[in-house]
Amino acid sequence: MRCRHRIQGTGPVALIVLATVTSFAQDKPDFSGRWILDPPRESGPDIASALTVRQARVRTPGGSDRMEPLQDIAVDRQFGSVTRSETHLIGVSGGFVPGISVDGSPNGPKGHHGVTWEGHSLVFESDYTEQGPEGVWAERREVWSLDAERRLRVVITTRSSAEGSKALTRVYRRP
Repeated sequence: MRCRHRIQGTGPVALIVLATVTSFAQDKPDFSGRWILDPPRESGPDIASALTVRQARVRTPGGSDRMEPLQDIAVDRQFGSVTRSETHLIGVSGGFVPGISVDGSPNGPKGHHGVTWEGHSLVFESDYTEQGPEGVWAERREVWSLDAERRLRVVITTRSSAEGSKALTRVYRRP
């Protein structure tokens, strides 16, 4: 009887913990699955006609429950008969830096890339700068979110020294 009383007494605590974990896990959208451009229109070199997304949770470093759980995301982007694949660890930025010439000046390009959450949106960012007198540079920002109809809304903003700024929005639906 005493053991039964303990189980009943811990039931509400277990439910509260379960509800907290469940709500935290559902805080960010899961973009996993196949997505088709809607409406289907001719895609360009920068616009995929279809996306296949795999999003997986990774354990938080150190097991802390205060940090947002890291996830990785793998994206296959279909451009006609060509598919480009990429994998990112969400919340981790990377990049490359130029080498140094004999005279001590930078020699080569530098760049940055990363994927982070901004609220309920997933943001892919990259930039590239070529060292030299021309100062060629380019930036790309891609923001993924789900709209009220649970379609994937992708807003792509690009800026470059060669082409200025452009922004476009594409919507994808599940097949």
